[in-house]
Amino acid sequence: MNLLLEQLRHWRRTERLIRAVWGGARLVAILGTVLALACFADWTADRYLGSETWRRVLNATWVFAPTAPTAEERWFSDHMRLAHGFRPPPAAVIDDTPGWMHAGMTVGQLALALGLAYWLLVRPWLRTPPIDDLAQHAEKEIPAFGHRLVTAIQLNRPAARTQGMSPALIAAVTREAGQLAAAHNLLQLVDYRRLGFALLVASPVLIGWTVFGLAKPALAGVLLRRQLLVSAEIPRSIQLKNVSEEVWPIGAEVEVRYEVTGAYPRPWFTDRLRAEHGFALPPPTAGFSGRLRVEPDGQPAEAYNLVYEKEVPDKPGAAYFVTKLPPSSINFGFSARLDSGRTRETGRVRFEGRPQLSPDGDALTAELWLPKFLGTQPDGGPFVRRTDGWVRGDVSDALPLAQIRVDAKFNKPVRSARLVPILREGARERDFAPSAGDNFQLPRDIDSDRRSAVWLFPTNEKLIGYRIELTDDRGFTNEVPIRRTVRMLEDRPPAVVLLPESTRHPDPENYHGASTAKLAHEWGDRFPLAEGGRVMVVYSARSEQGVGRAAVAYRVIPKGVAPDAMPPEWQQVQHPRQDWNWPENKKVFKRLPLKPVIANLAAVGNYVPDLGLFEKSWQGLSKFDQFKVNVEFYSLPSPNPEAEPAGLEAGGRYMFEIDGLQKTVPDGSGGFTTAKLEVGDTVELYVEAFDKNPTPGRAPGHSQEARRKIVVTGEEAGVAIKMRDEQNRQLQLQDKLRELATDQADLFRQTTNAPKEPEKK
Repeated sequence: MNLLLEQLRHWRRTERLIRAVWGGARLVAILGTVLALACFADWTADRYLGSETWRRVLNATWVFAPTAPTAEERWFSDHMRLAHGFRPPPAAVIDDTPGWMHAGMTVGQLALALGLAYWLLVRPWLRTPPIDDLAQHAEKEIPAFGHRLVTAIQLNRPAARTQGMSPALIAAVTREAGQLAAAHNLLQLVDYRRLGFALLVASPVLIGWTVFGLAKPALAGVLLRRQLLVSAEIPRSIQLKNVSEEVWPIGAEVEVRYEVTGAYPRPWFTDRLRAEHGFALPPPTAGFSGRLRVEPDGQPAEAYNLVYEKEVPDKPGAAYFVTKLPPSSINFGFSARLDSGRTRETGRVRFEGRPQLSPDGDALTAELWLPKFLGTQPDGGPFVRRTDGWVRGDVSDALPLAQIRVDAKFNKPVRSARLVPILREGARERDFAPSAGDNFQLPRDIDSDRRSAVWLFPTNEKLIGYRIELTDDRGFTNEVPIRRTVRMLEDRPPAVVLLPESTRHPDPENYHGASTAKLAHEWGDRFPLAEGGRVMVVYSARSEQGVGRAAVAYRVIPKGVAPDAMPPEWQQVQHPRQDWNWPENKKVFKRLPLKPVIANLAAVGNYVPDLGLFEKSWQGLSKFDQFKVNVEFYSLPSPNPEAEPAGLEAGGRYMFEIDGLQKTVPDGSGGFTTAKLEVGDTVELYVEAFDKNPTPGRAPGHSQEARRKIVVTGEEAGVAIKMRDEQNRQLQLQDKLRELATDQADLFRQTTNAPKEPEKK
């Protein structure tokens, strides 16, 4: 009996084991398939969520398509932003498998595993047939048992009800059942086909996971860890590394650049064809592009193509992919996708202002430092002139050999500041390069905070302006040029004016020097020139470059000699500007230098410009001696010595004596000779003035008109003077009569139009 029970128990254990194997196989197959589907869903979501294709699919649906905000929503958003500074956070970007999806898949698989474990393992284990059922199944399969096997088992239990039964019969049945069980192997009745079915069901899943694990061990491990809610990044065949600049200047075209490595299509074959055979094909990467997602702060996201640019130098297997974004000033975040590769961290680009002038009103000023040949201030420094537009950095009427000081303030600290003067040569412009050892393009002085600088550069006859080039610590430059204008003063010789001849007394306190006596003493240029007399030369000269010296340029035109009979140089020279730089022995016009006069104004009185004399020049002199007084060249002092240089104007009076002048006349034999001045000859003279500019070869300025005097006899000169005096008396009388008539008319008008007295009440 014990052998029989042992066989039945072994059969039952084998049945349980087979059931466990069969259930476990189905459990492995189902859970392995579900796990594979979950990993595939995770991988698919990780790869495609956030892609442009996925977004287009969502936008095409009426459920997930974005809707434009209503007018009320826009008003509320603007109100919250302007009144309270509140900006709603941007919509979340789903660019990876969402956490809820991970958790849902993991929880679902755990629930499925528990349910299947009960249904496929625990329940079949618990429902394994008992020994009686197995014995009954053996009786059906082996007819020789009859009913002995089940009867023997049931009657030999301790709790069996055997009252009234014969023990010998029970022992005989038991013995026969044991003999039959010993003759037959009950384990042959076990259905082992389920083990094959289990192998058939589980092997595809196990083989699939084994092959996947061997082929992609890293990916398989990451996907399994992610199903266990472990944070791990799915390995990709393409890796992207953000190498973009983080800060860009406002308004610049931004380049977002990624360094790409991995299994992206490489253009090595095209490069080889082009290098070795000169055969150009579009690179394979031309059609291989990714997408860049740009999220401007407070604005909707935008997408751009991420295209191949070039291979990374000195780094085989890496290439640059670039997206060029339009100019902007709004900070933004960005992420990129390139086939299976994508960025895990969102990049940022922020904008910063370019270096420029400070918004202050005096951000750029320019002063003209007058040249040293005009003198210096009392403290030894140069005279400074601020022209129109100096507060904007413009300079007008700049002098040669002067310097321009430019003070600039910037909106931010700068790494370098460079000033470049600009010259014009014909129709073209070029930069004014400094000479060796004098780099005036660099600041002469720069503040410790690097927000202001000072330059000092020389003027040039072709100078038309300057520009300032700034570079900050980030390498940003001032894209909008800082350019200002410099207008050079026209380089003209001094302006010289011959003033009218006058016999008026220079002292205004004198009877003949009062303003009422001016008309009686004005001669214009009609003062007669008698033999042995003098030509009155009263002049004034002015130049922004100062008046350095002056001379009288003169010649004699002989009476009765045709111009074509004179020497050739006489014929071609009609003005002293034509021969001022000739050798002395060939000049047609002779020069009489005028001597400088240094005056003590406290002793000689103020200078009278229209007379070319000082107020006390004639003090104590007779009428005859007055006409011998000369103030040949007087440089006028500065009206403001602290700000303006002296010597910008000059003037004087010179009584040019004609006694001793020689004239050139034909000698009758084809030559020329000199002769003494005679009545009827003409004396022609100009005033010639030079400025203070020390540059060699500078041309002088001349009086616009000449003073020409015909030599007359003394009697003719006296008659002319008497006629002039008589005309002056007539003019004075007419003026007096007009004044009396005006006074009488005013008196009559005041009498007839007298106001009435108010009536008394």
